[in-house]
Amino acid sequence: MRWNEETLEEFRWRLPEIWMLTLSAAAWLALAALAPIHRHDAGSTANWGHWMLMVAAMMLPLQIDKIRLMVERSLWSRRHRASLGYLLGYLGVWAALGVPLAWGFTRFHIAHRLDWRLGAAIGFLATAAWLLSPWKVVAARLCHWVAPLSADGWEADRDCIFYGSIAGCTCALNCWPLMLVCWLSGHSFIAMLFSFSVGWIDRHFPPNYSRNAAAVTVLASAFAIAGMLVGFA
Repeated sequence: MRWNEETLEEFRWRLPEIWMLTLSAAAWLALAALAPIHRHDAGSTANWGHWMLMVAAMMLPLQIDKIRLMVERSLWSRRHRASLGYLLGYLGVWAALGVPLAWGFTRFHIAHRLDWRLGAAIGFLATAAWLLSPWKVVAARLCHWVAPLSADGWEADRDCIFYGSIAGCTCALNCWPLMLVCWLSGHSFIAMLFSFSVGWIDRHFPPNYSRNAAAVTVLASAFAIAGMLVGFA
């Protein structure tokens, strides 16, 4: 038992992102459980809560490298505290962005007016256009910006939160079309899975925006055809 406890503690300290990934996994499970539930008439608060689940599920795994970099630049005893500060700043940006989006989703009855498949198709077409635009390269470079961190005290907490908030802003600028897919599709679980896959490839594979744009265009066409077939049925 002692060996197991010591091994678990060492594992927890050497992989500070593990609890962040656990949170992401829990969010995916919650989204999967909510997927069959009819939410067209949900209010702004419920839509905002769903938005935050979506952010936790899709965006947190994309922050592994930054979390590792940040804790390497922090004192050993502050590893988890630094991670928490970073995530507070990061999720705070997405929480603020989610407020007008949740209100707009409810106010304009997006789920009623737009079939989720066609919404996903529009979002993926916007993603393909974004991948081919020169601004995509600028946004991707901004994601690699690194903030200075104080060693200890409240200054270190401030810097971690600030770094997380800047990362949230640059991530939102870089990934906004993928979140648009989820928003226009009424938070469709299927659309989220495809959006996350596109985001993961964009983050962890050598950039080939023309190839990725072509693949996303095919994906958009598939969703559009599915939406039209359902409409004609």
